[in-house]
Amino acid sequence: MANRFRLVMIARSIPARVCLTLFLGSVVSVESVAQEKQSVAAMPGDYIARLSTEAEKVKPLVANEWVIDWMSTASRLPIVQSRVVSFGNKTLNVDEEAFYAGRYGSPLAYARALDLAVSAGFNAKSPSRVFDFGYGSIGHLKMLALSGHDCVGVDVAPVLKAVYAEASGPLGNGSVQVLDGHFPKDQDLVAKVGEGFDLVISKNVLKLGYIHPTRKVRDSRTVIDLGVDDDAFLESIAKMLKPNGLFVIYNFCPAKAPIDKPYIPWAEGESPFSKDAFQQAGFEVLSFDVNDDVEARRLGRALKWDEQGQKSLDEDLFAWYTIVRKGEKRQAP
Repeated sequence: MANRFRLVMIARSIPARVCLTLFLGSVVSVESVAQEKQSVAAMPGDYIARLSTEAEKVKPLVANEWVIDWMSTASRLPIVQSRVVSFGNKTLNVDEEAFYAGRYGSPLAYARALDLAVSAGFNAKSPSRVFDFGYGSIGHLKMLALSGHDCVGVDVAPVLKAVYAEASGPLGNGSVQVLDGHFPKDQDLVAKVGEGFDLVISKNVLKLGYIHPTRKVRDSRTVIDLGVDDDAFLESIAKMLKPNGLFVIYNFCPAKAPIDKPYIPWAEGESPFSKDAFQQAGFEVLSFDVNDDVEARRLGRALKWDEQGQKSLDEDLFAWYTIVRKGEKRQAP
């Protein structure tokens, strides 16, 4: 996670636009879309209207009524005026789309992960606490707040700290708090995040190829250093969850590189943590490295990802998910 912002820069050199669209997920950044929109900013309300239209196309793919209700909150997102944001020595014009989605990062890309969470037991109809590790953009969190949930997101990208400096606070019957820093290495940040969460979710961050690459990496910046070992990381997640709380990892990925081609870390979307590691941390493993290619491609087509890339989704869109549940009581090793 510490290197996610630099990963954005590396991704810009990848020829296939579909890789930019999906496989660094929400990491592909607010900064890059803002740079593209310096001269033509979206009119306030335009992106919200487009997102609402997209939600109608995604609804038939969703199994749980609550996720449909969550998508419908897109129409109630507050209108965002374009504004200039400064960070470091850069100045960016951030419009409504850049604010809510980042680059290609539609909040609706969370629909499948949330659908799986509800099917696995997340009681989304009751007010809940939701934590997003590596949130990347704020749209989905705002929609969760409008659905009545209290949401906390953590990321390390400098641009996000600038763009969302005043974005935390109550919304609808819920709230959003976005924080900057290295979780869980930074104990002050851990204290700010707090405990008592019903759901922890991470999309396109906790990938095997990012955390534990299985082949030689050409550029060390494509390795995400969590700052702690696997056991400590999972202990932190377990501690923040309520008993029976869920931890959902969902990853979109491109095709893996053949053995005779350069390794693509973000193409390995399997869990970076073993079943044993989850169990030692007190989790019950409900689903482990489940292939979700078919559903991911259905979602991708509904959101027109196939029209944005140079490759077909059948050839270059893959997905995996892992879902674990915190036990009522921690089992002794």
